[in-house]
Amino acid sequence: MKTNTYGYFKKRFGMGSIIELLSLKPAQLMVATFASAVSCGALLLMLPASSQAGAGTTFVDALFTATSATCVTGLAVVDTGKHFSIFGQLVILFLIQTGGLGIMTFSVSIALLLKRQVSAHSEIAMQDVLEQDAIAGVKRLILFILKMTLGLELAGALLLCAAWLGKFPSALETAYYALFHSVSAFCNAGFSPFSDNLMGLQSDAVTNIVICLLIVCGGIGFTVIKDVTDNFRDKFVLRKDKLIRFKLQTKIVFSMTALLVVGGACLIYLLETKGSFAGFDTKTKVLASVFQSVSARTAGYNTVDIGRLSASTLLVMILLMFVGAAPGSTAGGIKVTTFAVLWHTMTASLRQKNEVEIYKRTVPAEVIKKAITLFAFAAGIVFVFAAVLVYTERKEFLAVAFETVSAFGTVGLSTGITPELTEKGKLIVSLLMFIGRLGPLAIAYAVIRYRRPAKYQYAEERVMIG
Repeated sequence: MKTNTYGYFKKRFGMGSIIELLSLKPAQLMVATFASAVSCGALLLMLPASSQAGAGTTFVDALFTATSATCVTGLAVVDTGKHFSIFGQLVILFLIQTGGLGIMTFSVSIALLLKRQVSAHSEIAMQDVLEQDAIAGVKRLILFILKMTLGLELAGALLLCAAWLGKFPSALETAYYALFHSVSAFCNAGFSPFSDNLMGLQSDAVTNIVICLLIVCGGIGFTVIKDVTDNFRDKFVLRKDKLIRFKLQTKIVFSMTALLVVGGACLIYLLETKGSFAGFDTKTKVLASVFQSVSARTAGYNTVDIGRLSASTLLVMILLMFVGAAPGSTAGGIKVTTFAVLWHTMTASLRQKNEVEIYKRTVPAEVIKKAITLFAFAAGIVFVFAAVLVYTERKEFLAVAFETVSAFGTVGLSTGITPELTEKGKLIVSLLMFIGRLGPLAIAYAVIRYRRPAKYQYAEERVMIG
């Protein structure tokens, strides 16, 4: 059957080697496409035309930057605005957009726009990536993702452009900076052509609000946004006589996002109001606290000097970075749904309940198992990489731990040690960003061979826990 399918698509579409690529498992396909994008991006950034001085960029720095952009992280070993030319910055912006949408989502979207046929195997791969139950809904979801992404990025760019008029020499330069930051914010990348990131705009309420909204929209997930728009369309546009009923994932994402953003902002405000925020007025303190709480959930922009924050605040931000945002979004981390499932599993165990329930819905055992596996993988990866970086970089542990979680969560915030990394450190962090963007489970699924479930079960024996 497999040979017949291969022969059909090879004959029908003349794809040959592409079909061989699509015959990979979805996880392997994701790894291959992201690795290809990073490689192409690195080669382009090494060109003399990509740098301001025309001397090009070293391989390690180009690879690090391409990985950071494609994995929408934002960590930078060179000053984006000063080192890279407009061409180099546009390469970075394209990598951000490509990585934010997901390589396969992006390529299939382009194919649909060009009215080209998408193979059944490719659709199955997209179904796995987008976690859709029906293959028929994949094309509609991809088109929705593309329209929604471009629409929100354009709206953000227009609002930023209006807010920044007069701040730069020309309207064209203003429009360029507005578009760059809008795309980078929605994709949760955190790249900025400004040397001080957004620290020069820490008191600008419009900039803070627009960037935060773009970050949140990019971080709550495409499926959540579609669920919300579908419900409101049915209720208020089509005037259907039915209640607004959000899916369980939508409820979890909204509640956890609100909890983490508000909780994080309050803690940052309390911990820094007499510290690094001491010279700010109340408005700037509130804006800075909210902005860093939102940004720490994988966006990577900063309006304050991260290196000046207290150790307590850095620990709060490490937690926010590790959790991240929602699945199916441009963000990283273990995801808020994983955190919610783990929390409710723990509370159900303490209450001696057999089932894990969230919003009057029972969570399947396989989802709980996946959440536990993901958390264990993520914690293990962070621990190992932090230990290696402490050895290779000889930096303060908290700064290295912050950098490690930031890279794994594809956040991009740094206490300032990124430009000081050794070549070994840059390669290690690049690998960590790659793993963080694809997800530990995707990497594991790509490497580990699938085995059919055993048809037998061993006798049970209890083990003491705790």
